[in-house]
Amino acid sequence: MSATKNADSRDLGDVLSLDLDSLTIDEIDIIEEIVDGPLDMLAKPGARKGPMIRAMAVVIKRREDPSFTAEDAGRLKIEFKQKAKADPTALSE
Repeated sequence: MSATKNADSRDLGDVLSLDLDSLTIDEIDIIEEIVDGPLDMLAKPGARKGPMIRAMAVVIKRREDPSFTAEDAGRLKIEFKQKAKADPTALSE
C-alpha cells in the first residue's frame, strides 16, 4: 500500500474497536502525543473527546497501516450508537 494514498481511498467502513488494556506503551505514547496530555486526563468531566477519538483511530488503523496519520483519522466518519433499551414487555427467563 502506497504511503501517498489519502484516507478517501482507504477502507474506512470498518467498525473501530479498541480495548484500552491491549495498548502497547508506544500506542499510549501516540495517544498522549495527539491529545497533548496524559491519558487519564481524558476521563475528567469537560475533557474534549475529539482528540481522543482521533488518537484511538490512529492507533487502531496503524495496526494495519503504519502510514496512517492523524490527518487521515480526521477524515473518518463516525456513528455513535446507543445500546438498545430492554423491551419491558419481553419475558425474562
